[in-house]
Amino acid sequence: MRKVLSDQMSKFILTFVFLMIFWLLFTLSLDPFSILLGAVFSFIISTLTYDFFIEGKDKFHSKDIFTKVFSFIAYVLVLFREIYIGSINVVYSVITMNIKPGIIVIRTHLKSEFARVLLANSITLTPGTVTVDMEGDLLTVHWLHLKTKKPHHAAKMIKGSFEKELGGVFN
Repeated sequence: MRKVLSDQMSKFILTFVFLMIFWLLFTLSLDPFSILLGAVFSFIISTLTYDFFIEGKDKFHSKDIFTKVFSFIAYVLVLFREIYIGSINVVYSVITMNIKPGIIVIRTHLKSEFARVLLANSITLTPGTVTVDMEGDLLTVHWLHLKTKKPHHAAKMIKGSFEKELGGVFN
């Protein structure tokens, strides 16, 4: 019973920390009222959703919380970098008329369904790629410039560092 409460509290704290970090990143304000408002909303949302954020079957230890937080921050930075680079590549492809669209199925090694959904959404947020379908560990991706038809090579190019960073948070 005590272990269950400890796991629930750890999941709650991790969810709260992620939400608070997002609040601070989106508001870009260290005003006390803004921080208090962010803490209140993060607390309410964490109370309602911590079980969705970290699935019950996921292994979680409170000593890993800082590693997971830093992995999540690294994931967000990688996401921003890939969106920026993808935007430049799409503009270049459109200007040069070098577009070769295609659909490819790639496999992810992420175990958590939530992590797979985040990966699929990250791929969709990156300009030039759209996740069309997700079934189990397979993602069907529409790619604006199909560079290879080999799923293994395509997976490396499309997933980039997303899977590694998400694996650090959820696996």
